[in-house]
Amino acid sequence: MKTPLYILGAGNVGAYLCYNIKDFPEFEVVGLFDDAPEKQGKILYGFPVLDTITNCNSYLKDNSAVAICIHAPQVKKRIYQKIKGLSLMFPNFISPYAWVSPSVKLGKGLIIYPGVSINYECVLGDFVNMNMNCAIGHNVTVNSYASLAPGVNLGGFTWVGEGVDFGIGACTIQNMQIGADSTVGGQAMIITSFPENSKIIGVPAKAL
Repeated sequence: MKTPLYILGAGNVGAYLCYNIKDFPEFEVVGLFDDAPEKQGKILYGFPVLDTITNCNSYLKDNSAVAICIHAPQVKKRIYQKIKGLSLMFPNFISPYAWVSPSVKLGKGLIIYPGVSINYECVLGDFVNMNMNCAIGHNVTVNSYASLAPGVNLGGFTWVGEGVDFGIGACTIQNMQIGADSTVGGQAMIITSFPENSKIIGVPAKAL
């Protein structure tokens, strides 16, 4: 018997999971939630939008399986803070077409797209998103709520703080630290560490 799955977020990440749910055959999508008024009552990606995320608590029951399908780190965090008091399951959706070393420590609620490679002794926090073809070197730590756009490359021993948002194709050399709630622009090449709340762009990368 398949596990019913509720998807929070009817944007691009939610679309990915809906269209590829066959890669996770133990789950059956019940429907989506999204706060956009124009999405209410619609059928999107083959499944109904049941209500707003704001009202999702009235639908979720103990032991419901939930996927927070949002890219924006702070939005993911706010949603989890809203529903964490419920007895819910937050399964990981790691594509069968990704490679994850057996020694990697995994949090909950992860969404890992096809083509991602994660080398040995890495640590991933909760609700981390890694889009297509990210390459994560050995001994990297990516803390909770971080989101990586397609093609991000992190050198070995990189440390990524909570809620960091990486743009397409951003890279680090080894041993870099990126403070919590920072934003990294697309194609940035990070060769020095940055504190919390940094806005990082360029080659080599600098803080705005």
